[in-house]
Order: sequence, then structure tokens, then C-alpha cells
Amino acid sequence: MNTPTLSFEFFPPRTEGQERRFWRTLGCLETHKPSFFSVTYGALGSASEASLKTVSQLRKDSDLPVAAHLTCAGQTRAQLLETLAKFKTMGIDRIVALRGDKAEDQGASKYYHLRFASELVELISEVGGFDVSVAAYPEVHPDAKSAEHDMQVLKQKLDAGASRALTQFFFEPEVFLRWRDAAVKSGIDKPLIPGILPVHDIQKVVDFSARCGATVPPALIELFEKSTSEKSSHQRAIEHCVDLCRTLQAEGVTDFHLYTLNQSDLAHEVSNELMGVHSKSVAA
Repeated sequence: MNTPTLSFEFFPPRTEGQERRFWRTLGCLETHKPSFFSVTYGALGSASEASLKTVSQLRKDSDLPVAAHLTCAGQTRAQLLETLAKFKTMGIDRIVALRGDKAEDQGASKYYHLRFASELVELISEVGGFDVSVAAYPEVHPDAKSAEHDMQVLKQKLDAGASRALTQFFFEPEVFLRWRDAAVKSGIDKPLIPGILPVHDIQKVVDFSARCGATVPPALIELFEKSTSEKSSHQRAIEHCVDLCRTLQAEGVTDFHLYTLNQSDLAHEVSNELMGVHSKSVAA
């Protein structure tokens, strides 16, 4: 089986302890020569400042491409243009464009407050010089009217100038494969990259999935509940994640976007398996 292309997502560290973990994690995963690292973004105040600081430092300290997340909800067109100018100054030329938390005023003009990710992609395309990724939802975005509407929204984002879509995480290959077939049928021909979340804590995954519309199969919950130790849970997490990716590879998937949660062990060991590398884990 061919070696896949990997990318990794981080969130910006906010404390000294988180910062140490962040750089250890990045150092481990950098050895896999990913296509890019991405850093999540808080739209307002210190959250956005932390993200900007992190992507700036990454750009200085790593030769690998860095993709900055950018959300439009709650921000004016002028604020977004200012942030895009900052990205250019930093040498950041990749963006993951997202709506963010739902804006209260859905009737606002896109010339003042942007309402949707497609409008953000349009703005970024107008500025020019950025490679843009957008989000996709194999199990349908919680705010979508229907699966068909959700697919139409994705197509709008891609047609507006995005180069690829990175999906919400899922835990069964059929979820992604059925959705990919529907996307192709709807006329989408740009890369659809599955988002992969190694299970660090099954209960936290269940709680988070319930909020974002992802399904955790009962069999997967039972698998982890039967684990008798942290070591056995860790091994099951690796096996599940690798099996998921291998099944997708057999169906023609060549790229994977791993959500690291700023923890190196699982993402690093899963990557080792996928890349055909065998080494000791590095604790974070």
C-alpha cells in the first residue's frame, strides 16, 4: 500500500505547560514531513492573538508549510482584511477558512460582516496569494437544512476559490465513502481529505461528538470500555485509527488530516504505522 500524505492540526498553547507540550508534539510529528501544519483560531481577543503568535513562531521555526485558521463570524470585513495582511507579513500563504460560531445577525451584508465561510473564501480570493482549505461534514453540519443543502454549501465554498476540503472527524469508513460518492455525484471534483481523530479518551470523544454532530459507534464505545488498562486503551486507539485509514486507502484515499489535540503519542504512533516507520513512542 502506498505511503499516504499527512497533515496535522494543533490548537495554540495558552500556558507554559501547554507550550512545552505543543513544541514536543510538533517536533515528533515534523519527522513525518507533513504537507502542512494547521493552527486553530479564536475569532476575538486573546484567543486570536494566541493563534497569530503561534503561526508566526511556527513560520519562523519550521520549514514546513503552516496553515492558519481564520473564522469570519463576529468580525467585520475590515478586521478580516487586516488579519489577512498580517498573514502576508508573516509569510503565511495557507488558510483554513471557517465560519466559526454562528453569527447572531444573519441578515448582515457581506460587505460589512461576513456571514458564511463561502463569503470568507470569496474575500480571501479577492485579496489573492493564499491557498485555501475549507471544512466539510460527512455526517452533515448541525445547522444544515439537509444533507443536500450541506453539500451545496460545500460546493459553494470550493467554487468560491478553495482548493480542498478537510472533513470533520468520523469513526467508520463507510461514513466518509458514502459522503464522498455523494460529493462526486454533486459535481465536486476537488480533493476531499478525511479528518482523523485518534481516541485519547472515549468519554470525552462521545461528549464532544454529540455537540458537533459526529456519530460514535456503540461498538467502538464498548471496545474502549472493555479496556482493562491505559496501555490497552492506547493500543486499541492505534489499531482502530490505523484500520480506519487503511480501509480508506484501499478505496483510493491518499491524504489524511490528523487532529492531534496537541498530544504526540497517538498521532505519532498512528503516523509511524501509516508511513511504515517503526520506532518507540515519545510521551507528551
